[in-house]
Amino acid sequence: MPRSVLITTSVLVLLAGVAGFWLGQRQVAPDATGIINAVAARYIAEHGGLAADCIGWQEAGAAIFHVRCGDMSYHVDHFGIVSVASENDI
Repeated sequence: MPRSVLITTSVLVLLAGVAGFWLGQRQVAPDATGIINAVAARYIAEHGGLAADCIGWQEAGAAIFHVRCGDMSYHVDHFGIVSVASENDI
Protein backbone atom coordinates (compact mmCIF):
# COMPACT_ATOMS: atom_id res chain seq x y z
CA MET A 1 0.00 0.00 0.00
CA PRO A 2 1.48 3.38 -0.92
CA ARG A 3 2.55 5.56 1.96
CA SER A 4 0.35 8.52 0.90
CA VAL A 5 -2.78 6.32 1.00
CA LEU A 6 -1.89 5.06 4.48
CA ILE A 7 -1.30 8.58 5.81
CA THR A 8 -4.50 9.93 4.24
CA THR A 9 -6.55 7.03 5.62
CA SER A 10 -5.03 7.44 9.09
CA VAL A 11 -5.77 11.16 9.15
CA LEU A 12 -9.37 10.62 8.01
CA VAL A 13 -9.95 7.93 10.66
CA LEU A 14 -8.48 10.17 13.35
CA LEU A 15 -10.64 13.13 12.30
CA ALA A 16 -13.76 10.95 12.22
CA GLY A 17 -12.98 9.68 15.74
CA VAL A 18 -12.45 13.18 17.13
CA ALA A 19 -15.62 14.48 15.45
CA GLY A 20 -17.65 11.54 16.76
CA PHE A 21 -16.38 12.03 20.30
CA TRP A 22 -17.04 15.78 20.21
CA LEU A 23 -20.55 15.40 18.82
CA GLY A 24 -21.31 12.60 21.28
CA GLN A 25 -20.31 14.76 24.25
CA ARG A 26 -22.75 17.46 23.20
CA GLN A 27 -25.65 14.98 23.14
CA VAL A 28 -25.37 13.88 26.78
CA ALA A 29 -28.48 15.03 28.62
CA PRO A 30 -27.84 16.60 32.02
CA ASP A 31 -29.28 14.83 35.04
CA ALA A 32 -30.76 17.46 37.38
CA THR A 33 -30.45 15.34 40.52
CA GLY A 34 -26.86 14.41 39.74
CA ILE A 35 -25.90 18.03 39.10
CA ILE A 36 -27.48 19.26 42.34
CA ASN A 37 -25.85 16.45 44.35
CA ALA A 38 -22.42 17.11 42.84
CA VAL A 39 -22.61 20.85 43.49
CA ALA A 40 -23.98 20.24 47.00
CA ALA A 41 -21.01 17.95 47.73
CA ARG A 42 -18.64 20.68 46.54
CA TYR A 43 -20.44 23.28 48.66
CA ILE A 44 -20.30 21.06 51.77
CA ALA A 45 -16.59 20.37 51.22
CA GLU A 46 -15.75 24.07 50.78
CA HIS A 47 -18.16 25.81 53.16
CA GLY A 48 -19.84 23.21 55.36
CA GLY A 49 -23.60 23.16 55.70
CA LEU A 50 -26.19 20.68 54.50
CA ALA A 51 -27.14 19.29 51.12
CA ALA A 52 -30.70 20.41 51.85
CA ASP A 53 -29.46 24.02 51.62
CA CYS A 54 -29.10 23.62 47.84
CA ILE A 55 -31.73 24.18 45.18
CA GLY A 56 -31.30 24.06 41.42
CA TRP A 57 -33.09 25.10 38.25
CA GLN A 58 -32.55 24.90 34.51
CA GLU A 59 -32.23 27.85 32.16
CA ALA A 60 -31.27 28.47 28.58
CA GLY A 61 -28.00 30.09 27.65
CA ALA A 62 -24.35 29.41 28.38
CA ALA A 63 -25.09 28.11 31.87
CA ILE A 64 -27.76 25.47 31.47
CA PHE A 65 -28.19 24.79 35.16
CA HIS A 66 -27.98 27.00 38.25
CA VAL A 67 -27.59 25.74 41.80
CA ARG A 68 -27.88 27.95 44.85
CA CYS A 69 -26.46 26.73 48.16
CA GLY A 70 -26.81 29.16 51.05
CA ASP A 71 -25.17 32.41 49.91
CA MET A 72 -23.27 30.79 47.03
CA SER A 73 -24.53 30.47 43.45
CA TYR A 74 -23.05 27.97 41.00
CA HIS A 75 -23.50 27.78 37.22
CA VAL A 76 -23.07 24.52 35.29
CA ASP A 77 -22.47 24.61 31.52
CA HIS A 78 -23.22 22.04 28.79
CA PHE A 79 -20.01 20.15 29.54
CA GLY A 80 -20.55 19.95 33.31
CA ILE A 81 -18.04 22.65 34.19
CA VAL A 82 -19.05 24.40 37.41
CA SER A 83 -18.33 28.08 37.96
CA VAL A 84 -19.09 30.20 41.00
CA ALA A 85 -21.17 33.33 40.41
CA SER A 86 -21.02 36.48 42.47
CA GLU A 87 -24.06 37.62 44.43
CA ASN A 88 -24.78 40.29 41.78
CA ASP A 89 -24.93 37.72 38.94
CA ILE A 90 -28.10 36.03 40.14
